[in-house]
Amino acid sequence: MKLLRLAALVAAGLAVGAAPAPTPAQRTAAYMQRIRSQPEMLRNFLLRIPKGGDLHHHLTGAVYAESYIAYAVEDGDCVDTTTFGFTPPPCNGTSTVPAADATTTFVLRNHVIDALSIRNFVPSPLDEDVRLHFFYAFDKFDLVTNGHWGEMFAEVVHRAAAQNEIYLETMLTPDQGEVLKLAQSVPYTDDFAALRRRLLAAGMAKAVADGSHNLDVGEAGMRTIFGCGGPTPDAGCGLTLRFQYQVLRAFPKVSVFAQMLAGFEMAKADPRVVAINLVQSQDEYRALHDFSLHMRMLNYLHSVYPNVHITLHAGELTPQEVPPESFLEDHIRQSIDAGHAERIGHGLDIVYENDAPAVLAEMARKHIMVEDCLYSHEIVRDMRGRDNVMPIYLRHHVPIALCTDDEGVTRADLTDAFERAVIGYGITYPQLKTFATNSITYAFVDAATKRRLLARLAAQFTAFESSF
Repeated sequence: MKLLRLAALVAAGLAVGAAPAPTPAQRTAAYMQRIRSQPEMLRNFLLRIPKGGDLHHHLTGAVYAESYIAYAVEDGDCVDTTTFGFTPPPCNGTSTVPAADATTTFVLRNHVIDALSIRNFVPSPLDEDVRLHFFYAFDKFDLVTNGHWGEMFAEVVHRAAAQNEIYLETMLTPDQGEVLKLAQSVPYTDDFAALRRRLLAAGMAKAVADGSHNLDVGEAGMRTIFGCGGPTPDAGCGLTLRFQYQVLRAFPKVSVFAQMLAGFEMAKADPRVVAINLVQSQDEYRALHDFSLHMRMLNYLHSVYPNVHITLHAGELTPQEVPPESFLEDHIRQSIDAGHAERIGHGLDIVYENDAPAVLAEMARKHIMVEDCLYSHEIVRDMRGRDNVMPIYLRHHVPIALCTDDEGVTRADLTDAFERAVIGYGITYPQLKTFATNSITYAFVDAATKRRLLARLAAQFTAFESSF
């Protein structure tokens, strides 16, 4: 009888010393390892993988040029035949032509798409740098953005949901520039408390209320496009959308403070606005020159609004862009210690921080997550392989989530970022799963919403892994 029981155990693989059957997660990891060098298989796998959320996402930079052309046609705008950006009507037929021509004239259409993105970028004497081409694109399509938030929300949310994302934080200016106009009537002072009082008295409450109204209109337009509540709703109806108030940091001091204040006030008043963030290239003169001042502004406002989340673009500089003295500012350390950043966007110049190992240790200890826009780092800044920062943060146990940055301008979605992580950096399936989980764990949502999203993500992974 004992021999019969032993034979049964052996047949079941349960005898002492027998390897346990692999878990679904282990089978999935092994499958990804097998197909790592098969592009057609890997892309399909990574498209299907649950991705959690995208935490570093610029709304205007995420919309594709083709959509902007359609908006310009609808608005009756023109195309500048030199810059291929949009200008207001009337069109003179020579230096400016109707945007509708970009739907019927093949060459013009392609010039516009290339101007509004980095597609087909080839350096030329008047357009030498892909990074500058990238930033110039925003000015070229800015004219058509504010009137089309419903369509823009729908585009980016649908794309996210189609890639198995369940959460999106996108950066935008809810008041659509109203605060910048308000700031022009208020003189600057380094007495931040007094400056706050002046701005509040000048009409900040109206700008905040108008910002919430603009979000209402945009979300209502998106839901209409999606058919939410109807018989065949778009997958985007199930995605949780939140907003970061973006502060244009290359503006005068009073304008920067006013935008910061508006962001804190909006986040206090409207639960959809979950954080503030400082945007525009860090090597812009005011962004660089006033960096420490901006951190002091954030430090003061954080003391007034301690419950408002802050995430900051920090450490976006490379040695070729600025003099070496600029790195002595310790932009990442200042962003954390003075700016109270809970997450860091990009973090590219970590190796140039004073005592970088100590900064990395602090980030790991405080769980300061890096929003790693891996693909844009590669194609906009040519930071690849050993030049990129992902391996550094992983080595020092700093949490990471993969993000898109400006998927319309770079013409690369979150699946592309996952793919580059696997192909270029040897990232494994368990690491991808951690990145996806981090994107929800470190999301700026209330506790109940976070629990719901984490449970949904876990269920997605269970279903995904059961197919392998």
